[in-house]
Amino acid sequence: MKKYLIRIICWLICIPVFSQASCSESRDGKLKDAQITDVDCEENDSCKSGNIPRFDGSFIQEFLVADWDNARWDQEMAMLKEVGMKHLIYAPSLLTNEQGKVTTNYPSSLTDKKYQSETLKKCLRSAQKNGIRVFVGLNFNDRWWKVDYDADWLVNQMKVGNKVADEIVALYKKDFPDAMYGWYWVWEVDNLNCMTSECQKNLAEALNTNLDHLSEITPGMPLMMSPFMNYRVGGNAKEYGRMWENVFAQTRFRSGDIFSPQDCIGAGGLNLDNVSEWFSELKQAVNTKPGLIFWGNVETFDQRFWISAPLERTQKQLEIINGYVDNIICFAYSHYNSPYVVNPDYHQAYLQYCRTGHLPDMEVPERVINASMHKVSDGIEIRWTPNSMKAADGYSVYRDGKLIKKLQIRGGELPGTFVDTEGKADSVYEVAVYNVIGIESAKVKAE
Repeated sequence: MKKYLIRIICWLICIPVFSQASCSESRDGKLKDAQITDVDCEENDSCKSGNIPRFDGSFIQEFLVADWDNARWDQEMAMLKEVGMKHLIYAPSLLTNEQGKVTTNYPSSLTDKKYQSETLKKCLRSAQKNGIRVFVGLNFNDRWWKVDYDADWLVNQMKVGNKVADEIVALYKKDFPDAMYGWYWVWEVDNLNCMTSECQKNLAEALNTNLDHLSEITPGMPLMMSPFMNYRVGGNAKEYGRMWENVFAQTRFRSGDIFSPQDCIGAGGLNLDNVSEWFSELKQAVNTKPGLIFWGNVETFDQRFWISAPLERTQKQLEIINGYVDNIICFAYSHYNSPYVVNPDYHQAYLQYCRTGHLPDMEVPERVINASMHKVSDGIEIRWTPNSMKAADGYSVYRDGKLIKKLQIRGGELPGTFVDTEGKADSVYEVAVYNVIGIESAKVKAE
């Protein structure tokens, strides 16, 4: 999912969202003239049951939308609205890769024309037409993941972000005033590399460099950030909460700005058993910063295999995170749940969940017809013959009883082989078929 999603360490319902009063000041921690109101679920039939935790928005990324025309953007917005979403996070607007190459998704003076696109304009045009609010991502530099920079470099990157904001406001704010709703701070902070007071001071300075400028040019647009955590690598939940308390104490977040940590379950940094502990501590940290809003960012993928997460797991994530946050977004419906990208059963099943609070009962997929294993130059090749595609989303491969691979069906093409580079001739392999809920067929042994 883009280079900056593949991390070094890991990586709705329309619940009432903000309900914040309008503010008239900017530099003292408030959003000037911010008109933020509750979301009205009643305008969409799929959003009738107001107590069902669901997604209010999704991230979307440049590689997915690079070739979209206006009609395709409208199609996507209609799909998001069907399941009650109101927000889209599109980031970054400017990306610098490890070699220093700069690309933008809008016409910019900060890079050569051949490295520019106009996808941001298409996004904002469609969002304005369809009533979707967009958080526009600022800049990002892949050097962030190497953690080899100093404080001056980071602040200078924030100054680049300020220039990006200036250009985007000049280009689009007048034409798309409702769609251009907020800003997204693309830099993802973790619980390993920012645990010292010096690092936290530098982080606060970087944030304030953007916050102060955005307060001047767009005082009514909230800023959202979305950090992550990995319980295996450093700093427990309490320590991470204290880290953010220290950062919040030094930053000039405004009333209405949004802290929306990733639940990290898709990337494996947290799991269903410990995510509550981490979100509880982060909620307490947010409560120390008056006016800062707490959202949750649910991961709808399985990074082990880069496939869509089973909806049974996604439902559990929603239910757990809903106990701590004011609103829920996801990474990323457009990439892992859209009927235009993956099996339409994901969207239809989630739509039913939005309406009833329950996922549909789905048939157990039919098992594969047969399976075989063969020694090849780079390991053991497992082959199988697919049966019916009915209720099927992909195939699970097991070695000696342990899941080693999931292959998701994409574009109607049925995968029928997998090479296990760590396999041995005496290993026992089995293949099963899974559906979008997470239910599997009986396993078939490879002979």
